[in-house]
Amino acid sequence: MAAPLLARADTLTADITVGALLSLTGGWATLGQTSRALLEMAVADMNAFLSSAGAQGRVRLRVEDTRLDPAACVSSMRVLAGAGAKLIIGPQSSAEAAAIRPLLAASDIFCISQGSTASTLSLPGDNLFRWVPDDGLEAEAVVAMAVANGVHTLVPCWRADAGNRGLASAVTRLFQAAGGKVTDGLEYPTDTPNFTDVAARISGQVVTSGTHTAVYLAAFDEVVDLFHAASAVPGLSSILWYGSDGVALSVPLAADAVAAQFAAKTGYANPTLLRSESARAKWQPLMQAVTASTKIEPDAFALAAYDAFWCGMTARLLAGSNDLTAWKRYLTFAAENFFGSTGWCRLNANGDRAFGDFEFWALRNGSGTAKWTSVSRYENGAFIAGTPVRRRRM
Repeated sequence: MAAPLLARADTLTADITVGALLSLTGGWATLGQTSRALLEMAVADMNAFLSSAGAQGRVRLRVEDTRLDPAACVSSMRVLAGAGAKLIIGPQSSAEAAAIRPLLAASDIFCISQGSTASTLSLPGDNLFRWVPDDGLEAEAVVAMAVANGVHTLVPCWRADAGNRGLASAVTRLFQAAGGKVTDGLEYPTDTPNFTDVAARISGQVVTSGTHTAVYLAAFDEVVDLFHAASAVPGLSSILWYGSDGVALSVPLAADAVAAQFAAKTGYANPTLLRSESARAKWQPLMQAVTASTKIEPDAFALAAYDAFWCGMTARLLAGSNDLTAWKRYLTFAAENFFGSTGWCRLNANGDRAFGDFEFWALRNGSGTAKWTSVSRYENGAFIAGTPVRRRRM
């Protein structure tokens, strides 16, 4: 695609602002901080390309911290709209994406989220695109791992937001379809949850479920407080726990000794998009650079922000103007033909990533500290065990 881009680079006759809605100081800040680092690299790479192509314009990145708060995200989007941004990378969560979705068309803006997975937002013809698959594919991966580990009963627990609610619902549906049993589970609020009560209620459902039971937890960084509470409840550290993309490679979880120990003891495995071998030449140098600068290893959701930026700007150059209808039309074309750090970026009819494989990360204790380790993967519809996670009986 380099030749067409070179031919169209001269259509960027003035600087252009690209916005980013990221959680830098709130929950899921691990993804927000690595996404920002990768977007800064993407902008530098794009501006180097524009300079070599003789373009007059350059890309300016403006990042707004949403703190993973839907109301704050709406305010931040209005700030970016006032700054003239037509393309925004983010927001990370489905709750934030749902909050700003009605405003996108009215503001003549489109977003490309690197973290929203709620199937309720998988809708055609809107201005929300997502560079990750919806929750159905991630749920398939979780269920495949649970079945492979001999789990008969799942106790679901989830944060009361669109994305985590969607994941819990999808996992419940698919695990039951696979012949498993799912308890009633429980949802906890996004604000000031009582995790002592949550842990006790989980324990009550585990006890009634007997052996071969695991907990499925769809959460963000509040998992640290939940694990503090759960570690004080007899039996909860003796069964398997499974997690979600919102916790994979979480810095707060790894840094908290009590919570990290609980996660390691329960084999708490969290899926995120697979960093495939076929794309290693693309993602490895990016991963190494971001890890060196932020001390955080980026997962494939963060890498999706890099790829989304490149596809978005490729579409802008091909469109030849800021006309949103043409820009969006070329975005689908750019994604279809772009092989980036997360592999092929093809979209489905609803503007979501059409396919995806997953990698499971779990905390392992080594030299007195907990370290995120890739333990298994779900690739081409099959679960492939790496480091085996053994189920512990009650």
